[in-house]
Amino acid sequence: MLRKTLKPIYISVWCVVLLICLIPLGTIGFQSISHQDIFSLLFSPYVLRTLKMSLGLGIASLFFSLFLAIPLSYLLSRTNIPWKRPLLLVLGFPFVIPSYLFAIAWVVLALPKVGLLNRVFDDLNFNIYSFSGLVWVTCNAFLPLLTNSLSKSFDSMDPSLEEAARISGAGPFRTFLKITIPCLFPSILGTSLVFFFTVLSSFGIPAIIGNPAKLFVLTTQIFTVSKMGGLKGAEEGFVISFWLILIALLLSGIGRFLRQKYQVSLVGGKASRHSLVDLGFLKWPLFGVGISGVFLLVFLPLGALFISSLMKIPGELSWSNFSFENYLYLFRMKEGPVALINSVTLAVLGSLTCCGIGFFVAYFSQRSQIKSASILERAASIPFSIPGTVMGLAFIVSFGTGWGFQKLSFLGTPFILFVAYVAKDLAIAINHLIPALGQIDKSLDESARISGAGELAVIDKILFPLSFPALRVVFGLCALPMLTELTMSVLLYGPGTETLGTLIFQLQDYSNPQAACALASLLVVGLALVMLAFGSLSQKQK
Repeated sequence: MLRKTLKPIYISVWCVVLLICLIPLGTIGFQSISHQDIFSLLFSPYVLRTLKMSLGLGIASLFFSLFLAIPLSYLLSRTNIPWKRPLLLVLGFPFVIPSYLFAIAWVVLALPKVGLLNRVFDDLNFNIYSFSGLVWVTCNAFLPLLTNSLSKSFDSMDPSLEEAARISGAGPFRTFLKITIPCLFPSILGTSLVFFFTVLSSFGIPAIIGNPAKLFVLTTQIFTVSKMGGLKGAEEGFVISFWLILIALLLSGIGRFLRQKYQVSLVGGKASRHSLVDLGFLKWPLFGVGISGVFLLVFLPLGALFISSLMKIPGELSWSNFSFENYLYLFRMKEGPVALINSVTLAVLGSLTCCGIGFFVAYFSQRSQIKSASILERAASIPFSIPGTVMGLAFIVSFGTGWGFQKLSFLGTPFILFVAYVAKDLAIAINHLIPALGQIDKSLDESARISGAGELAVIDKILFPLSFPALRVVFGLCALPMLTELTMSVLLYGPGTETLGTLIFQLQDYSNPQAACALASLLVVGLALVMLAFGSLSQKQK
C-alpha cells in the first residue's frame, strides 16, 4: 500500500514515463503498422541490402573483436604480465569516447592517398572506405565493451576449478580451453549479444566510414530517407526501423533464454585469490604485444586527431603546414560556443532529471509493496534497449509533429533533445540506483517512522544522503553520453540547437574536416580531465 504523501509523486512519475518512454514508441508503432506498403517496403531490395550489410558488419566485428578481447582480457586478469592496471585503464579509455571520433581519426590515418599512414608507408595503400575498414574502426571503438566485461568475468570466476585442472596435470593453455572458456561461455555469449546490438545501433561510424564507400546499414538508411525524403521519407524511415526493433526483441529473448539455461556459478561461497599464471620467458614479449595493442587502438588514432587538428592542408607533413588556425576557426564560428553551451546544459539538466526520476522509480521498486512498481521500472527501461535512430524517429513523430497539433510541435527545439536524452538514459540511473537502495537496511526507515518521521522525511534525511554516492556516479554515467550524443541529435536538432556531436558531424561531412579534428581533440581532452577528476574524487572518499 502506498502512503498518501507519495501518491502524487508516484502518479507524476508514471505520467512522465508514459509521456517520454511509451507513447512515442507506441505512436511510431502505430504509424508503421498503418503504412499501406509496409511489407513491400520491408522486403524491398534496397532495404534487404542494408539489412544484410548491418548483419554482416555486426557478425564480422563481433568475431574479430572476440578474437582480440578474450586473450587480451585473460592476459590482463589472470597472468603475471607487468603493468596490468595501467594497461587496463588505457584500454578502457575509449569506452568514454564517442565512437564517431574513432571514425574521424581513422579517416585521417587511412584516407586513400592523403592519409597519414599512406604518406608514411607509400606502398601499402590503406583505404579506410571499405568493408574491412568499417569492421576495423567498429572493433576499435567498441572493443572496450568486451574487454571490460570479460575482465570482470575472469576476475569473478572461482579459481578452484582451474587449480583442480592444473593439479590433474593440465597445462595453462589446456586449462584455459577446457575449463575457463566453457565456464565463461554464458558470460561471453551475453556480452557478445550486447556488442552485436551496439554495432547494429551505431550511426556515427557507418555514416562517416560507410556512406562514402556506399556501404549503407539500417541506421544510415533510416537517417537518409528521413532527412531527404520529406514526409514520405519519414514514413519510410518508420517502417525500416521495424527491422531494428525486431532484432532488438530477438536478441533480448535469446539473452534471457541463455541466462536461464546455461548460467554457471562462477563465485563460490569461500573467497580465495586467483593464482596468477606465470608466463615465464613469455612475460615481456606478451607485454610488448599489450603495449603494441594500446598504441594501435588508443594512441595512434587519438594522436592522429591531434596532429590533423594542427594541419592547414590534410596529409601535408611539413612544419609550415602546422598552425592553430583550425582551433581559431572554431572560436570564430558562431555555432561553436552555441554547441558547447547546448551540450553542457542538456547534459547537466538531463542527468539531474535522470537522477531524480530514477531515484523515485528505484524507491517505489524497492520500498513499496504495490505491484505496478515493477511494471514502472520495466517501462522506464524500454528506450535504452531501442536503437537511438528509432528513438529519434519516435520523438519526431510524437513531439515533432505535435500529434497533429502545430502548437505542440517541438521539433528543432532544445526541449525535444532534452526529453530524448532523458528517455534514452533513464535506465542507466534505474539500474544503478535499485541495488544502491537495496543495500540500505529497511530497519533505518522503520526507526525513523517510529520516531515520527513521514515518508518524505525518511527520503530526505536517510535514503537520499545514504544513496548520494550512487547518485553522483549515476550523474556522471548519464552526463558523459549526453554530452557527446549524435544518433538521436542528428535527427532532432535545428538551427540554434546544435550540439557538440552534430557540429563535429557537420564539420566532418560537409565543411571543414580539419576543424572537426580540432573540436574532437578538445572533446577528448575534456573527457580525459573529467575522468581524472572522477577518479581523484573516488580515491579521496575511500
